[in-house]
Amino acid sequence: MPARVGVAAPEFEAAALDGSLVRLTDFRDKRHVVMMTGAVTSPMCAFEVPEFNRLQQEFGSAGISFFLLYTRESHPAENYPAHRSFEQKLACARDLQRLENIQFTILVDHLDGRIHRAYGVWPNALFVIHKDGRLVFRSNMANHRELSEFLEDLLAGEEARARGRVTHLQYSERVLAHEADQATHRRVYERAGQTAFEDYWRKRPQHRDRWP
Repeated sequence: MPARVGVAAPEFEAAALDGSLVRLTDFRDKRHVVMMTGAVTSPMCAFEVPEFNRLQQEFGSAGISFFLLYTRESHPAENYPAHRSFEQKLACARDLQRLENIQFTILVDHLDGRIHRAYGVWPNALFVIHKDGRLVFRSNMANHRELSEFLEDLLAGEEARARGRVTHLQYSERVLAHEADQATHRRVYERAGQTAFEDYWRKRPQHRDRWP
């Protein structure tokens, strides 16, 4: 079962690309944590990266840290097959950083995917962990507009509390259609290999005739 909003987020320790270890506990009572999942074969991750680079610049100085958790390949193919070793997974993460110009820290999940499984095994999910340790935002699909609004509300609530204002806790659930950027899908699947196209069409045959 994926991590639940409103309770303590699963603890984790993961390697960054510079070899350092990052622990969730490092941020307790210090900074909020935004974590997006992704891989070099994930078109949705590639589409969101430029805006997440911008959001890091906007909110980084406000006590919010941004991470990309590198997970299993969304659409493993000839050029980026399923990971057989942690070193292979690290190499794929470095390729993603270079190819998409990721300007925030990439954390590489363990080979067994334990962090991904603890939070929810969606290919491009998004989580926000409050500095008090609670998971306060969870989405199966990263959306920079939704995240920006949430972070603004999070900071506004903190400021209101600091001023002694009365606050209430809001809980929301929603389901929305999310348009897929087909140009990004094509670009990412081309670098992954032909099998990535076949994998996508096998899962979503209704989209095959709509491909540009």
